[in-house]
Amino acid sequence: MKTQRHVLIAAMALSFIASSGLPARAAAAKPTHAQAPAGLVVVQEDVLIPLIDEPQAYFRQASKDYAQGDQAGAARQIRAAGALIRLEAGRHDAANKAGLDRAAKRLDDLAAQMKAGKVKSAEPMNQAFAAADLALARHYHEMALRAAGERDRRSGSWLKGAADSVEDAAKWSGGQVSAGFKAGIDGARALGNKIASGAEWSADEVRAKADALGHDIGNVGRSGPNSSGAAASASGANAK
Repeated sequence: MKTQRHVLIAAMALSFIASSGLPARAAAAKPTHAQAPAGLVVVQEDVLIPLIDEPQAYFRQASKDYAQGDQAGAARQIRAAGALIRLEAGRHDAANKAGLDRAAKRLDDLAAQMKAGKVKSAEPMNQAFAAADLALARHYHEMALRAAGERDRRSGSWLKGAADSVEDAAKWSGGQVSAGFKAGIDGARALGNKIASGAEWSADEVRAKADALGHDIGNVGRSGPNSSGAAASASGANAK
C-alpha cells in the first residue's frame, strides 16, 4: 500500500532545483495540500525515491568540469547535488539528518570556493563528494532497515541506495576495491532488484545484506577520505 506520509522540505531547495537544470521529475514534483509551516512546502515522500542516485551524476559532471578548467560549471553542479541532499535531509523521518545537513553545507562551501576560482586541486572536491556519499549511505542503510521491519517494499530502493552510495564514497576516497567489498555491494543491489521486481522477500534477507553494508560503511568511514582500503581510484567513480 502506498504510503500517505509526507516530507517537509525547505522551499528554497525546491526553487533552486527548478532553476538549476535538475531532472524534470524533481522540478515538477507537485506539493500536496497538507498544511505546512510558513516557509516550507509539503511533498509526498515517494517523490524522492527516483532521486536516490542523482547526486552522483552531479558529482561526476562537476569532476569533469573541474578537470576542464570550468570551476564555475563545477560550482553549479555541486550546488545542485547539495540541494538534492537537503531534500533527503528534509524527510520527516530522515535517518541521518545531521550528517546529511553537514554534507550539504560542505558542498555549498565548496561550490562557493569553486565559483571564486580558489580550488587548486581535485582533492578537496573528492573529499567532499566522499563525505556526502558516506552520509547518504548511512541514511539509506537505516531507512532500509526501518522499512524492512515494516514490510515496506521501499526497503529495496533504500538498500540499493546504500550500496551505491558506499561504493561511490569508497571510489571518491581513492584506494583499491576488494573482492569482498564488491561482493557485498553486488549482493545488496541484487536483493534490492528482487524486491523491486515484486518477488517474495523477507525482512531477514534485508537485515543480512544491510548488516554487511553497515560493516562496509564503517570501514570506509574509519579509513577517511584519503585512504579507504575498500576504495577505487576517484576517477573510477566517473565511469560508474
